[in-house]
Amino acid sequence: MGFVPAVLSDDHTGLSRWYRIRWTVLYTVLSIFGPADRQTGIDPRAQLRQERARLTVAGHRDAGTEPSAELLRMVESG
Repeated sequence: MGFVPAVLSDDHTGLSRWYRIRWTVLYTVLSIFGPADRQTGIDPRAQLRQERARLTVAGHRDAGTEPSAELLRMVESG
């Protein structure tokens, strides 16, 4: 199965329960039935991780809290 950084799985700021369930199911399905590991720009699992990181950072900003450095690094690297 693919690598999901702990910062993504532990931080739920700004994410609804439905989004987290849908994201986990989709990520798992892509890990099992999806394409082989690809470059970051075209890897669907990497794109899911980037989207979740962006939404979590936006949730932190809406809540007035500071996101972790790891989370910011993920958003900036994408």
